[in-house]
Amino acid sequence: MIFKRWFKPKWQHQDAAVRLQALESLDPQNTEHKNTLHELAFNDGAEAVRKAALHRLNDFSLWWQASKQDAAERLKLYAEQQLVQQLLTGKVDSALKHKFIEQCQRSSILEQLALQDNDATLRLSLLQRLGRQDLLMQSLLDATFPVACKAQLLSAIQDEKQLEKLSKQLPGELASQAEQQLQKLQQDKQRPVKLRKELTLLLAKLNALRERSQLADIPALQQQLAAEWQQLAADLPVLPDTEAAQYQEKYQQLQQKLDTWLSPKLAALAAEQQRLAAQQQAAAQLKQLTTAIAALQQQISAQLANLADFSAQQQGLLQQAHQELTQEVASSTLSAEQQSGLQRELTTLAAQLQALPAAADTLQQLTTLLNDFAAQALPATAAECDQAAAQLQQFKQQWRQSVQQLGLPVPADLAAQQQQLQQRWKATLTELQQQQHKQLRQLRSKCAEFKRLHGAGRFKVLFGLYKGLLSDYQQLDSSAQQQAERDFNEITALYQELNDLQQYIATPRKHEMLAQMQQLAAEPVEDAKQRAEQVKLARANWNSLGKADPAADDNLNQAFDEACEAAFAPCRELFAKQDAERAAHLAQRQQILTELALLLHTEMPEKALEQSLRQLTQRWREAGAVKRQDYQALQQQYQQLNQQLRAKLTAAQQVQAAAKQALVAEAQSALSLPDQGQTATVLKELQQRWKQLGFAGKQQDQALWLEFRALCDGFFNQRQAEHQAQQAAQQQAWSTLQQQLRDIAKALADATELSTVQQLQQQLQQLTLPDLAEARAAREQLATELSSKAASLRQQKQKTELNQLFEALAAGQWRPELVPAGYRDALQGATPPLSRRELTVALELLTGQGTTQVEPGEKQQVQLALLSMKHNGGQQVNAEQLLQHWLAHGPVAANEQPLLQRVAALF
Repeated sequence: MIFKRWFKPKWQHQDAAVRLQALESLDPQNTEHKNTLHELAFNDGAEAVRKAALHRLNDFSLWWQASKQDAAERLKLYAEQQLVQQLLTGKVDSALKHKFIEQCQRSSILEQLALQDNDATLRLSLLQRLGRQDLLMQSLLDATFPVACKAQLLSAIQDEKQLEKLSKQLPGELASQAEQQLQKLQQDKQRPVKLRKELTLLLAKLNALRERSQLADIPALQQQLAAEWQQLAADLPVLPDTEAAQYQEKYQQLQQKLDTWLSPKLAALAAEQQRLAAQQQAAAQLKQLTTAIAALQQQISAQLANLADFSAQQQGLLQQAHQELTQEVASSTLSAEQQSGLQRELTTLAAQLQALPAAADTLQQLTTLLNDFAAQALPATAAECDQAAAQLQQFKQQWRQSVQQLGLPVPADLAAQQQQLQQRWKATLTELQQQQHKQLRQLRSKCAEFKRLHGAGRFKVLFGLYKGLLSDYQQLDSSAQQQAERDFNEITALYQELNDLQQYIATPRKHEMLAQMQQLAAEPVEDAKQRAEQVKLARANWNSLGKADPAADDNLNQAFDEACEAAFAPCRELFAKQDAERAAHLAQRQQILTELALLLHTEMPEKALEQSLRQLTQRWREAGAVKRQDYQALQQQYQQLNQQLRAKLTAAQQVQAAAKQALVAEAQSALSLPDQGQTATVLKELQQRWKQLGFAGKQQDQALWLEFRALCDGFFNQRQAEHQAQQAAQQQAWSTLQQQLRDIAKALADATELSTVQQLQQQLQQLTLPDLAEARAAREQLATELSSKAASLRQQKQKTELNQLFEALAAGQWRPELVPAGYRDALQGATPPLSRRELTVALELLTGQGTTQVEPGEKQQVQLALLSMKHNGGQQVNAEQLLQHWLAHGPVAANEQPLLQRVAALF
């Protein structure tokens, strides 16, 4: 037995450390050794031995098997990490890799492959298989992942917030795709609401069909709504099943109600349409027969107009047409009343057909009678009215007798000629008679007016009035003169008396006025205008005197004319001088008009235009007088130019007023901006733009400016007041803050515990800072001091705890409560891949201390392990993490005490 134990292989030794060392002598290339390693990898009781054996074999399938079957959870996780590492580094055959992925159910492995594998297609399939939104988001933001694969992944994102985030982070087409998917999700989200509205509207329309008055339109509308229902019914699955069923049931109920209500009404409508069709058919038949009878009447009238060419054959054709119409009326479906009316018309036509042969002579008589009367001359004077009226009456009587003898309608053209001739005679007679009556009435009215004026003593106008009366009386015919003879004789007698009286009064008065005018001519002229008015008034008074004694009247008139001419002669020179002045004034006004016309076509600022127009208007008002006829023409031109210039000025000012009104509106809008700084910038810009605008008119410019200025001043004054109040509040807050900072600084100086410093940090964070740079700087400085003090205390505490830990470990005491809180989690984790010795070397390499006693090969191996840990973890490994791994190996063995001393020296 002793020899048996002596020659037993070391890999079968009871001590795990011995078995672990024996693994170094086993060659994986040797079949026997390989089997031994395989046995140790899966059946050895020590986790470290199984782990080392797997490392010696380093076979993917064995790592895979260990990750599934090993009893130690830490070794399973470690095997899983090895699997992932080999898969990511391309050390596994492609077929085996795909087989592994198909059979692998561990999401942790699949997640790492989905994020880190080099095969984009494989990553895509894994991401789709896992369906994790966080993995999809991470891959979409991966710059190395192909765009085509990202597009497929993006289609699987159904979260609106994630799509909104991706639309901002993804480039180009992917961002557009994300926006489209987001829009579609929003549309799908709104689709039930929209569908409910559309369904409710459709059902309301379907229900309202029973209220329509036009029944004929309902079937087409019902079909249209049915088609719309089919389209909407395809989207019913987006609604809850119960709600969709309710809409289906409601639609069927409304359809059934509509069909039940509509069927009898459509039948009644069809019957009514048949009745209307029968009425329309009867009306068309009546219209056709009436048109045919009218056509036969026209044919008979045409034959009547051409009786010279009338023959028995033509009469036979007309009678045949009459018989056919009679038969059609008898066989028609018209009412008895309608048939009776048509039969009466046909009977009248039959009588006319029978009378056609005998009507030729009578028609010739009518033609002769019309021609003879047309040859007579129309009356031209009032004296011919009575005889002409008798002739017209005789013609009408003869025509009436001949028409009665004819027994047929008179041809239209012959009847029209008769009517025109008769109307012409009537119009002529009426006009002459009215003219005669009017003249007689006017004469009598003038006679009455003459008598009234005579009774009122207004004798002057009676002389002219009598001349008109005499002319009117002479234009009357003898009968009218007889009617007005008595009144005219009375007027004539009164006129003779006035004429004799005038001659008696006018002669001495004219002698007197002649002497006055001769005296005026001898006097010098002081006022030419007054002298002209005196001469004009004297001539008017002279003419109003009428005729003087016939023997002296002509001499008096000639002497008065000579005296008036002598009195007016001095005025001519003055008037000539005034004419010269008026000519100069005319030239001035024409020059002003020229300048106005030039100003109309000259572009200039509104204020300059208004000033120029005002100056020219003032010059026009100050210009001297011109001749009346010239002034009217010039004034018209001036008014036109002035109006055009005023319109031009008004239009230009309106443009400026509109622009300034727009600036006022912009200023009002700027006041509603949430950012006062932006409001101030906008208002300052508007003020600069206001300065560039022109004059807007006296009525508007000042008002607009006051409104605009009030808006700007109100804002800036308020802002200045708010700024001053804010500064005062900030200064007050700064004073309060300084005292609070001094209190915290004092407490910091006395603090010896980390918790006290942390409370002070919280107090500092809760302080309200005014918007002042010195306040922020003071808080930052104090925060730095607090952080420095907290770090120092934390380091001291950690150093103390670690010293206590190392002392306990050196004394062989291993209790979790001795481990600092920050390192306790390491005791619960898996066994680190590096041994405690390797971790010690790693700590020495990381801190740069105590590496002189490390072998170069061991040092290099540890460095490679650190690089691998950095690669797998994605970040640099620090001393605290390595210490956690060191502690994760559990209690310190006796042979590990030197390692403990080396680690303790580092901290």
